[in-house]
Formats: sequence, C-alpha cells, structure tokens
Amino acid sequence: MSGIYKLNNVSKKYGKGVALDCLTLEIGDGPVALLGYSGAGKTTLLKLLAGLEMPSSGTINFKDVDLTEKTVQNVRRTVSMLFQEPISFNRSVLENVTYGLKIRGMNGEEATKKASEALASLRLEGFENRKATKLSGGEQQRVALARALVLEPEVLLLDEPTSNLDPANAKVIRETIQEFAKKNLVIISTHNFLDVRRLAKWAIYLECGMIVGTGTISDLLDNPKDERIKRFVNGEF
Repeated sequence: MSGIYKLNNVSKKYGKGVALDCLTLEIGDGPVALLGYSGAGKTTLLKLLAGLEMPSSGTINFKDVDLTEKTVQNVRRTVSMLFQEPISFNRSVLENVTYGLKIRGMNGEEATKKASEALASLRLEGFENRKATKLSGGEQQRVALARALVLEPEVLLLDEPTSNLDPANAKVIRETIQEFAKKNLVIISTHNFLDVRRLAKWAIYLECGMIVGTGTISDLLDNPKDERIKRFVNGEF
C-alpha cells in the first residue's frame, strides 16, 4: 500500500486527549478498510486524509505534496468524504447535488446534467425535485454519495457508509463504491465484516489511536497474528 498518501509520525490531539498517536503509513493501492473498535481513531484519520482537519504533529503527504494550510485546498478539491450520518441541505435533491459543482464555477445547465447522471447512477431518477431532508435515511445517504461522486474525486473516503441502512439501499451504495473503486482509491471505515470482504483488498487495524496491524483482508480477518486483532475479529473486548 504505497503511493498516494504518506503519513510520517502523525498525531492528532483534542485538548489533552490523543485521538491518533504517531501513525507512519503509506496508502496507494486499494480499496482499503479501516478497522477497529469505536473510538479507535478511524473517523479522525479519515478527516485528516480529507484535509478537513490538520494533524497536531507529524506530516501528511498527498501525491508528493505535504499538507499545509496553503496546500490543503488541493486535497479538498481532489478528495470526497461521505460521513456516517448523511448531511442534507434543506433544499431539493438536485440543489443538494449541484451545490459543489456551482461552488466550483460550473454553469447551471452543465451542473444539472452532471447531477442528474450522478443521481441515476444511485438509482434516484425522479428524485430531483423532492426535498432532500424529507427522504428516508437510506435515500439521503445515496444523495450524499451522489453529491460526493459528482465532483469526480480521485479519492473517496467513507465512514460507515451502510450503517443502519436497509438491504436495498445498502446494496446500491455498495455496488456504486465497487464501481468507483475500479479506477480510484477508496478508503472505508466500517464494522461490517461483510462489507470489508466485499469492498476492500487491504486493511489497517487501529486501536487506541495507534496502528496495530496492516495487510490483506485475509491476513487480518482470517489469520490475525496479533491478539488484539484476534479479539476484535472474534467480537471480544
């Protein structure tokens, strides 16, 4: 796993609490699953990779450029992140999906065309004029994914994308991720072992903000060497 991201002694603190502690890691090939108990630091790591937050110490290199306050905008234009809880503007579905395109200067007609195509890929044809906040949780998550993908990112970061979704919505989201991952980097945080096996090739296991193990999905789930990973796989504390 080398290439796109290079992390060197990255730590992240919130007050006196340490969310991530001295992470050194390279990520390029994918898809990659972030594994670990709740509170292990997975979401924090995703936010750092998305450029939504900056590390307290250490360096994050993205495509051979160190992330700084001056360069982070380049990451934000290249990387999209989907949160566990979908964020919807109190506007129509179409306005939700075209929002980012218009912010980037695309004209209304072209933005509408691209948004309609993105919605169709998520099986949301005919939803354009519906109020996004009135949709079901699964539908809102599909709209949020369309809003992320319409920007044509090179990297897609996903935080529990199918959590609490019914099988039909989860299936659409899973298939869309699989298609995107054929040509782009996907990093997904999830507790769902079925999603891990379906969506990821590599895995990174975090515990207490530290990397405990990395390897193929088979290495970590089927033949874990570390006792901490064994406990996690077996559903033990």
